Amino acid sequence: MSSSQKFEYTPDQPLPDRIPARMLAPAQQSFTDRDRFRRELTAIFDADWVMVGRAGSIPEAGDYFTASLGERPIILMRQQDGTIRAMANYCLHRYTQLLKGCGNTRHIVCPYHYWSYDLDGSLHGVTNRKGFCPGDLENQALESLACDVYLGYIFVALKHDLAPVATRLAGLGEVLRNFGLDRYQDRFVEHHDTWNANWKLIVHNFIESYHVTYTHKKSIGPSNPTRAAEYGPVGADYYTVHSNSYTPEYFPAVFNPHLDTLEKKRFYVAGVFPNGLIAVDPNFVWWMALEPVAENCTNSRWGVSFLPEAMAGMDDPEQFIRDTVDLLVTATSEDKEMVERMQTGSQFGSANQGILHAPLEIHIKEFDDYVQRQSGAQ
Repeated sequence: MSSSQKFEYTPDQPLPDRIPARMLAPAQQSFTDRDRFRRELTAIFDADWVMVGRAGSIPEAGDYFTASLGERPIILMRQQDGTIRAMANYCLHRYTQLLKGCGNTRHIVCPYHYWSYDLDGSLHGVTNRKGFCPGDLENQALESLACDVYLGYIFVALKHDLAPVATRLAGLGEVLRNFGLDRYQDRFVEHHDTWNANWKLIVHNFIESYHVTYTHKKSIGPSNPTRAAEYGPVGADYYTVHSNSYTPEYFPAVFNPHLDTLEKKRFYVAGVFPNGLIAVDPNFVWWMALEPVAENCTNSRWGVSFLPEAMAGMDDPEQFIRDTVDLLVTATSEDKEMVERMQTGSQFGSANQGILHAPLEIHIKEFDDYVQRQSGAQ
């Protein structure tokens, strides 16, 4: 059986034994408690791989973007040899944030006292050097973090002894193998999009298909209705995947020659624990990397990427890109409104727990189980 056949159509079918018939959502306090939020930063974002963005968004040597690993400011920098390096984003002198946003640079220069660093973080130059003891400035470099790239996405970790991302996401890689996500071009990236909501609520929203018909009336709801949803492999420790499948009248014109018949009809949606979200259409991919800011605030870095081979088969690929980005801007804004309304509702502080739909919300339980495992390990 091919990986694309390991999906099941949900409506009007008996529930498989591996999916619990009754599942509860976390209590409201899970999304509003400040102490719990602080514990999650330590137990999850300081202890595991975290998705930060697309490797294709920094294609040339000296290209960079800044991000946060929990509360820790970091730099993602393309090196002269083509690799990507993740480094702490503070000057070794007086801790000033070195870079902001994204761009290209030949050297990293501190704006405060003009200390400079090479692209790999090695200390390059110190102004008024005679005021320092020579030995104190030898072999100094910005702190390096673990960095890995898989499916075209960059993952960063504070720990250097974690299993490779390819190992933990091997099952997801198999499901998405034919798409060639590492070859996609990144044509739209929004680095700063503030959501007034807990990061877990945003994950919950994107890894279930129950809401699609009702939330996305102006965008994807008509073409990817809830009744056409299919759930994928269940039980993976570090990811979820389902399909908001297209109805026949909305099947996309497919130009990707590597897809099988089922893949040409699906809109795959994957959650990459803890903070990555990926939605794959036959011709493009939408993605989001979440950066928790507070218990009720999250920065979302998100973008849309396109396969050059697919674009080459279109009469007007640039118009297709514009139309797709416009559609996904609308869909994302619809999600944002509902997630922020969930955050507002959670402020009531009830101890009563919501009830999850089986199987359309099974992946919420799987993500919550991951959060509990990580939190319990600390």
